[in-house]
Amino acid sequence: MSQARKDSNDGSVRRWFLGAVRQYPVHSAAILALSLISSLADGLSVSLLIPFLTLLFDARDAAGLMDSRFTRGMLAVARWAGQGHEIVAISSIILLLVAFRCALSFADELLSNWISGKISCAIRSRIHRNLLGVDYQYVCLQDNGRLLNTLDGEAWSATEAITTYFGLITSACMACVLSGLLLLISWKLAVLVAVLVGCVSLALLLFDRRARAIGAESVVASEDLSERAVELFDAMRVIRAFGRERRAQAAYDRASLRLFDLSMRSVRVNGGARSVQEVLHAITFVIVIFAAQRLVLTGPSLIAFLALLHRLQPHVRAIDGARMHLAALSASVRAVSTLLELPPWSPPGELALKADRLAGVIRFENVSFAYAGKDQEARSALEDVTLELRIGQVTAIVGWSGAGKSTLTNLLLRFHDPDAGSVSLNGTPLSQLDLSWWRSQLAIAGQDAELVGGTIRENIEYGLEGATSEQVVDAAKRAGAHDFIMTLPRGYDTRIGGRGALLSGGQRQRIGLARALIRRSGILILDEATNSLDSMTEAEILQSLEQLRGQMTIVVIAHRLSTTRGAERVIALAGGRVVESGTPDELLRQNGLYAQMVHLQELARQRGEPLVAVESVLG
Repeated sequence: MSQARKDSNDGSVRRWFLGAVRQYPVHSAAILALSLISSLADGLSVSLLIPFLTLLFDARDAAGLMDSRFTRGMLAVARWAGQGHEIVAISSIILLLVAFRCALSFADELLSNWISGKISCAIRSRIHRNLLGVDYQYVCLQDNGRLLNTLDGEAWSATEAITTYFGLITSACMACVLSGLLLLISWKLAVLVAVLVGCVSLALLLFDRRARAIGAESVVASEDLSERAVELFDAMRVIRAFGRERRAQAAYDRASLRLFDLSMRSVRVNGGARSVQEVLHAITFVIVIFAAQRLVLTGPSLIAFLALLHRLQPHVRAIDGARMHLAALSASVRAVSTLLELPPWSPPGELALKADRLAGVIRFENVSFAYAGKDQEARSALEDVTLELRIGQVTAIVGWSGAGKSTLTNLLLRFHDPDAGSVSLNGTPLSQLDLSWWRSQLAIAGQDAELVGGTIRENIEYGLEGATSEQVVDAAKRAGAHDFIMTLPRGYDTRIGGRGALLSGGQRQRIGLARALIRRSGILILDEATNSLDSMTEAEILQSLEQLRGQMTIVVIAHRLSTTRGAERVIALAGGRVVESGTPDELLRQNGLYAQMVHLQELARQRGEPLVAVESVLG
């Protein structure tokens, strides 16, 4: 890793911490104050060993044994207690200072962890909010494992960087105070200690670089492991159906072992750094003892100096350890920062428009759109499409798979904006409408029901906040779901498993349709909403939907043409282009794509063939 890249990484963690300080300035100042006061208490408690030991072993010659003004001052502290009571007074002060320091350290630790915990919650909440508001195509291009790992694991690691920084500040305060006391006892020995400790820290820089590299690799490995875990649940049926259990297990094991290997490498680097650090600090201690003999430092002062040095060394080790840990966490901070800095795809604007009522026409004019692939190669879905959806009418959009039907739905819902052209309501581009208001006018039931975890009732209520039980049951009846729901052990309170795994495909579609119907929105989009249903159930649902004619705009997207019966207008798509448009009777007379689809599907029904078998005929 280049030096420039290293500086950038250190800077990202530093900026991350400073952002936390700005978020909680008062609490951060309190942590700094607690650290300084506890450091002074710790240093004074050790420094009082000088008069304590002097008085204890040779009280008669105590004044003559003092090496400096500082040590004489320490002895003077005890004089206030009166002759004969100095040792008791000094012992009491030392105990009080130790207790005071412990209380402050406890408060410091609680406060720093409180701040980091609050920031951790805020980080995950903000990432979640950003993912809900970012360009939908960005989410589609990301690996679910990466997003899940960042939202969960790396967010905690990034917060740990803040806690580590606070610990670094505490250790730095202690080191500064203890170093100052060492200077007061013997400035020559203190300078020697500073030089030796600096050499130890420089030696440990070699370990920092390795820790940073392992941290970056660990983030990638964690993302890969999370992706394997997501795949296990999302593709469980496929894995078992094709007998790929061993392959899935091998992929998971590889990812797990890679993370384990990186973890062991991290242990070796950290353990090696600690071992080297311990040995070098022991050498420092020995050198100081020999140097003290040269300087003829008296027994009590030497003992106090060594005691202070002994108290200093853990804090120096903590500073070096924190530096290494922050280097390892820099990759986590960068991963989290990337998601925190995601710009909103459609920024809320105070001038966003809301129509008084839903009326007129929705117009797609010269619309083109291409999906960006993970390989950065765009895949065209729509090319120069112009069509109209009249409010209050039933419009069917038909075409074989891949014709661009669902892309029209995504543009209508403003999951994406067109690459070229415009989508408008009565001449007002959808991009100028208030997004929340516009989506409140829409309800969608699709071939992928995309149910949420919980009960059947909760999934239907998802379409209308605050829905009553009567509204839930009515929507289920109109979606043809009530009868099968009542056969379940707990009825509407039956839990459906992750993504509705405990329901059949047709049952999931009916729950999804009920969720759309309870919304009572102005526009109902049925995107292949009945393709998993049997003909009888489909007929019952279509009859129920017929009652909504004139009450709402219905957009039927299908290649199964039975769902387009009763449409006032049909738009046929092929290859991302509009090839036909008109009433069903008009298109049948034209003998074009729509007529061919009707003819082929009628033949398929007569022969008992699945409809998907005829899709390849027209390609």
